[in-house]
Amino acid sequence: MTKILFIYNPNSGDESGKEFVDKIEERLKKYFDQVILRETKKAGDGTKFVEEIKDIDSIGVYGGDGTVNEVLLGMKKTKSKAKLLILPGGTGNLLAKKLNIPQDKDEAISSFGFKKTKKIDLGEVNDKVFSLFASLGPVPEAIHEVSSEEKSKLGGLAYIKKSIENLKEAKKYKLSIKSDAGNYSGLVDHLMVGLTNKIGNIEFTKKNKEMDSGKANLLIQTSDSPKDMLEILKDSIIGEVEEGNSIIHFTVKEVEISSLDEEKVTLDIDGDKGPDLPAKIRILKEAVEVYLPDEVKND
Repeated sequence: MTKILFIYNPNSGDESGKEFVDKIEERLKKYFDQVILRETKKAGDGTKFVEEIKDIDSIGVYGGDGTVNEVLLGMKKTKSKAKLLILPGGTGNLLAKKLNIPQDKDEAISSFGFKKTKKIDLGEVNDKVFSLFASLGPVPEAIHEVSSEEKSKLGGLAYIKKSIENLKEAKKYKLSIKSDAGNYSGLVDHLMVGLTNKIGNIEFTKKNKEMDSGKANLLIQTSDSPKDMLEILKDSIIGEVEEGNSIIHFTVKEVEISSLDEEKVTLDIDGDKGPDLPAKIRILKEAVEVYLPDEVKND
């Protein structure tokens, strides 16, 4: 008997999660003998449900990147080998975009035949996991400062608005960064450990494109002068951000980041608040097997 645990966030995206669940359940019953539904009501529920319900062939999640990461954390804790179905239901849905899952929820659920899969890497940072990136700087800080009301009203524009506000008062961090590929100590404007070369529709580098290499792009921006920011913008557009004079780039398996002063510094993971520094990041090669839409090339 095949079983799928389906976890959904009723307040994600356009807040239509509950109405959509009946349609999801009907579709899933065509492919699985048993469908177990669980609704998240508070932070951490996604992790808890995965830990509570054992002997599952597949796990589905309808929500944003934060809900997906809760489920992934539960899978890591239980060493689950279940295959993961992601249906985008949040504001960002960056992992779903990277996997070429349709952003329209009706189109997304009908695109899966549950035969096509791909194993992808995860990032482990202290006691959390991330599926795309861990970062710090005024732009990621803006992402988790956006209120639910702003998200509902403005969508992705809310993040852009808050990012511009934060860039005006950008501060530098004095950090020690140690990795298996190289080290840096000094002032940092932005930092990102990315499991892919692309976030959303922006392909910022051509390095380390795949999500199954067991490595991540470590990008350290050391200057925020207008000239350097323009250079970074230009290089990002052509996918060569690592070529900039103020960018340090390593391809890494492990990274340790610590603050060189007493100021509290908090990492962002996939658009949500992550742990405070010091942080140890490890790339987990092919840690989870995800379902892909039938019509998407598995590359």
